[in-house]
Amino acid sequence: MNQENMNEKKIEEEKIIRDANINNALGIFILVFGIIIIISSIFTETSIGQMTNLIAGILLGLIGFGMIVKSKKNINKINRVNLYE
Repeated sequence: MNQENMNEKKIEEEKIIRDANINNALGIFILVFGIIIIISSIFTETSIGQMTNLIAGILLGLIGFGMIVKSKKNINKINRVNLYE
């Protein structure tokens, strides 16, 4: 019974780490895309277009950065728990 619980816990930890790695990659992509949109706001002709691109780029950048931070925290939490076992 104890071995079965340990196997289930290990499978759950591997799932959390896998999901965190996927979210990390997606966060990097969204962050880079947000930076590209912020840079493109320089080349936009109208002021409303510049503001729209700037706000969209900042929002995407914040979402991407948040995903990266959250995934790193999840990975560190699993590694810290395993360190003390």
